[in-house]
Amino acid sequence: MTASTWPRLERMLRGRRFDERLIDVRERVTGVFHVGIGQEATAAAIAAVREPDDVLMLNHRSHQHLAANGTDLAPMFAEILGRDLGPLRGRGGTLHLCDADRGVPYTSSMVGGGVPVGLGVALAKRRRGEPGIAICCFGDGALGEGVLHECFNIARLWDLPVLFVCESNSAPAAGQATASQSAGALTDLPQAHRVPASRADATDPSAIDDAVRTAVAAIRGGGGPRFVLAQTAPWPGNATFLPTNPLGRVELSRAERPDHEWDAHDPILNEVRALRRDGADPEALRALDARVAAEVEDALRAALDAPPAPASVAFENVRASA
Repeated sequence: MTASTWPRLERMLRGRRFDERLIDVRERVTGVFHVGIGQEATAAAIAAVREPDDVLMLNHRSHQHLAANGTDLAPMFAEILGRDLGPLRGRGGTLHLCDADRGVPYTSSMVGGGVPVGLGVALAKRRRGEPGIAICCFGDGALGEGVLHECFNIARLWDLPVLFVCESNSAPAAGQATASQSAGALTDLPQAHRVPASRADATDPSAIDDAVRTAVAAIRGGGGPRFVLAQTAPWPGNATFLPTNPLGRVELSRAERPDHEWDAHDPILNEVRALRRDGADPEALRALDARVAAEVEDALRAALDAPPAPASVAFENVRASA
């Protein structure tokens, strides 16, 4: 990623344009994939506060996080499309994308599966006296897994440097902090283990940015673990494992003239609205978008031009020799 006048918007646009183009070529994908449309502001907020020694653990909606952190988009497309480009040689798919060089060693397709791994990283850093924190992202459904409760308890018991980020897209952002499978508020669960919790409207980039910055500052200051509930509205095209795009490609001009009810919940359009209120030149904003779109298009072309992964790599580095 190059330097940008509006880094938060650029981070969000990288994720959005990636997902939109992936939906365009969904017939080339074997299996399922999940997109993070509508959740880009949370990814941008985390990317903005991360330091080189931090570790980020992701779940099945990982595209927007990797894009926000500056991951090369060509290997991401290639992994999802089964092409022989990048460290996993097409074997990772959408559910196991990673970028170890940027502190994303593992993406878990298991609900809540990356959280105990992140907790272990935080414990290792504490015992070794190493800098950095662990940031664990998961959906609201993961709070129904017993391992999350164990992780909250251990994190608080040992005051580990870990940020729990629950990306909830199960209800309108302005609604209560609940989910259909939870009898109480989602923030009640970490607080039962004395993990301080906050809630933010993640369709408002400034709001989620403030929440994440406050939590990370407390962790780096020795305050122990923190929990942030990043609440977004469900994106209309995300009802299946092979999402469609009923709203089409988002145009920044829609910030001025909303075309759909969902536009009010779009963090990118909300960011553009805020920038326009601050006097940003709309032509400059569109130029940034065009540059990001061109980067995404080049990455997709590179992935499509790469050869399919050969069958011979299927078992490489997955089991030891006798």
